[in-house]
Amino acid sequence: MSSTVITVIHDVLIIGAGPAGLAVTARLREPTPSAVFTDAEHNRYQWIKKHSGRMNLRPRGYVAQRSRCSSACRRDANGDHSFDIKVLDSSGRDWLTSWTNNFAALGISHLRSPMFFHPCPRDRDGLLAFARETGRCEDCLEIANCVGKSMSKYRRKKKTAKGHSIGTATKVALEIDERDRKDYFTPSADIFHDYCREVVQRYSLENLVEQSQVASIDFDSYDEFLPHHGGDRDARLFKVTTTGGNTKYAKIVVLAIGAGGKPAMPRQLSAAEREGACHSTQLPKQGFLTGRIKEKMLARVPTAVVIVGGGLTAAQIANQCIGKGVSRVFMVMRSALKLKPFDIDLDWMGKFQNVQKAAFWSADSDEERLEMLLQARNGGSIPPRYFKKLQTHVSRGSLSIHTHTAINTQVWDRHRKSWGIEPQPPILNLPREIDYIYYATGIQPDVERLPFLSPLREKRPIEVKGALPCLTQDLAWAKDVPLFVAGRLAGLRIGPDCGNLEGARAGAERISWAVEESLEGWQRAGGQDAGEEYHRLCQRVGSINMYESLDGCEWE
Repeated sequence: MSSTVITVIHDVLIIGAGPAGLAVTARLREPTPSAVFTDAEHNRYQWIKKHSGRMNLRPRGYVAQRSRCSSACRRDANGDHSFDIKVLDSSGRDWLTSWTNNFAALGISHLRSPMFFHPCPRDRDGLLAFARETGRCEDCLEIANCVGKSMSKYRRKKKTAKGHSIGTATKVALEIDERDRKDYFTPSADIFHDYCREVVQRYSLENLVEQSQVASIDFDSYDEFLPHHGGDRDARLFKVTTTGGNTKYAKIVVLAIGAGGKPAMPRQLSAAEREGACHSTQLPKQGFLTGRIKEKMLARVPTAVVIVGGGLTAAQIANQCIGKGVSRVFMVMRSALKLKPFDIDLDWMGKFQNVQKAAFWSADSDEERLEMLLQARNGGSIPPRYFKKLQTHVSRGSLSIHTHTAINTQVWDRHRKSWGIEPQPPILNLPREIDYIYYATGIQPDVERLPFLSPLREKRPIEVKGALPCLTQDLAWAKDVPLFVAGRLAGLRIGPDCGNLEGARAGAERISWAVEESLEGWQRAGGQDAGEEYHRLCQRVGSINMYESLDGCEWE
């Protein structure tokens, strides 16, 4: 007997199980998102859901007509989910595997972001509430110099009228209101990870992740699947092939791979040089200290390493190296050392953030948005809390920081297992032999350097600005290509916060609406009633308000 292989067509295939992927998946399974429902409506919905089976919730005299929504739609409104979602991630079979490994490798005890940055779509203050419910508020650290120095609208207008420019170097106000002080604490890594696990359990996302690395993504019509779409020749599917040779089909693909690029290296390393240098993204796999450095430590021989980069990752690597016993650490950066609480400027997060975002979204061109994006992020920076740790190491003589410095030449001696380095300008007391070089130079987003997108780019090329794709407002590749992009690759549409947790949640909100509309088209082609499907869509995304639900009811 010949066995029949049944091909599964997933509704949504998400590539990446990091924070952006988790935000999209949770949003697709949240019937009452905080971005759509007011607090009053959300509380009433939860109360009705809790008590609907124990008491009569209908008013006296209520006569219900037959609902336009099918039983399956009613199940969706009560929290069950009909979407067939699959998640692929190359790091592991669990959510946030790469994120967790990076935190462990770099010894990160607390996040950089505030309490309202998280992937849960239900409640903006969900992480803060979780910390209070579990009695772990003391594990959260206040983010200094953010709250309590804001300027009122009256003082802001008065200062502008006098000719002072708000936003210049003379600005004395940080745009965070005193009433928001509770938000400007940073959670510990353990609290954040536990909260994400709670989000995974809440939406039943435990078994969705499959460990696979994507090799190619194609978008085409496949005749063998046309009967499932009413014979419509315009019904196209995504064909996703993994490096293991497996093939998966999906109606919609969401690309949630963070920066989506290769490590930004000042120079390419040869095979021999990789023995004495690495990029920060390799640390979770190989560890911090090489065998050569450990041997020198055991022999009580002084060791020295160089860290190229001036951002938070460079500071974390320096702190880890010194903590593990490295004698001298030299931080080298081409620009000045920048201190910022967050990865973006504070005026993109405070009470006047809508002014900045409105200017970004109303820009005339993607070139203008790209310039605003680069200006707001302005390269790597270090939060003041971490800078205090570096100052302690500097005072003890174990760390030296060199700004406006570049490495002109570096030669690897494979016999002595060390580097010879010539920086410009010269560094005083730099050892002749450097044991290791860490490149904390970040990842440059570049959609054109993603090989698995080659088939799609050949068939459906789109405009690219500054290595970022010019997506639709729904974060889709094109209007008729439902490949949605989250994370830093969506920077031209989301804004400067595209690479952090707040940008992940904002992107998930846009993507979820577009996914609903796309799947609605598939179900209409399969013979479902358009009005019924519209009602289903409204129920799922929460666009029906408390008064629209009275439509079709008779009152005595």
